[in-house]
Amino acid sequence: MSCLRLLLRLCALCASIAVTATSLVACGGGATADPTDGTVRALSLTRSIAADRVAVGDRLFNEVALSAGGRQACASCHVKERGHADPEGAFLPLGGPALDQQGLRSSPSLHYMNGNPAFEWDADARPRGGFTWDGRANTRAVQALGPLLAANEMAHPDAAAVVRAVRALPYFSELAAAYGLPPAASDDQVLQATQQALEDYQAGDVDYQPFTSKFDAVQRGEALFTAQEQRGLNLFNDPQRGNCASCHSSTLRPGDALPVFTNFGYFALGVPRNTSAATADPAFFDMGLCGPVRTDLANRTDLCGMFKVPTLRNVALTAPYFHNGALSALEDVVAFYATRDSDPARWYPTVGGVVQRFNDLPPAYRGNVTRQAPFGPPPAGGPRLSPQDVQDIASFLRTLTDGFVP
Repeated sequence: MSCLRLLLRLCALCASIAVTATSLVACGGGATADPTDGTVRALSLTRSIAADRVAVGDRLFNEVALSAGGRQACASCHVKERGHADPEGAFLPLGGPALDQQGLRSSPSLHYMNGNPAFEWDADARPRGGFTWDGRANTRAVQALGPLLAANEMAHPDAAAVVRAVRALPYFSELAAAYGLPPAASDDQVLQATQQALEDYQAGDVDYQPFTSKFDAVQRGEALFTAQEQRGLNLFNDPQRGNCASCHSSTLRPGDALPVFTNFGYFALGVPRNTSAATADPAFFDMGLCGPVRTDLANRTDLCGMFKVPTLRNVALTAPYFHNGALSALEDVVAFYATRDSDPARWYPTVGGVVQRFNDLPPAYRGNVTRQAPFGPPPAGGPRLSPQDVQDIASFLRTLTDGFVP
């Protein structure tokens, strides 16, 4: 990283922290602003991490030599211009030495995760936190090792192979200096430094939590929502209509916190099956918290089908949506929430005249699918959200894209 780029990032970091300390205007409606439901304390929005650690982590994140085939980096599946999520037009990530192995899940955005807790059970014994779609990693450092070893991602056979690749990097001395590695550092020490550098980069680089969307500008009094955007926000917060804020927390407390539009919880949404590529195998079901990737909760059948609630910041950039990449248009995602139960034939196949609802879960676990609003029977027999409401909410969601210039 050039000295100038590093200086600009440090300046942006200071500006970000200063912004979070200013008095902010609450959105109103929807969920509360308790830090446990998705908002983040102002002083923890961007962590103070030594610049050399952020810089070497940046290089590692973009390093194709870290993969077994020398063709894939972390940044290959987490593209900066797309909220550090899937590349444009991608179905699900391809990996392996020859980049011909189909990934299991879409690449979620890595943004706004500094307030994400380790996997835990809340006061009501509900799962919360952790990294990845199933929360199996408690820290970014632990999560970083997963793709390096996964056969359908960066595909190293073991940790020793990862360390050999790291030692061969022309800037290995920078990693060693940044983390105080001894001249005869063990493989474990090198691996831990590599994992920590990838975590420190994401936690300390302002690119991952810039708070520069139109939504943020409105909170600072630098911009105004259009009439459609305001209608969308009202619907988003309305517990009887969109009810989006019950999981994607939107409310903030003046001078204390900014919303990151997730409560880090888990839900089974009953999204339609993606019948493309790997997921076309009729015998395969991805059941999230209870498997197949996560194994420690395999006996918790009440959790089958549950996946983590992602942040909605930069959501307009992060298609395809849901863990299985089932939908590719933002309006379709909102419409799915609005009409999943009132018009199921729109989303699920019909076999023998019967709509196969929740077809991406085995029948035994379909009772886990949430029915809370906007799902479930609508109050007056029709969908809770009209087509115009869907457009309005999508319009509001686009105000969460970073890079807005007032």
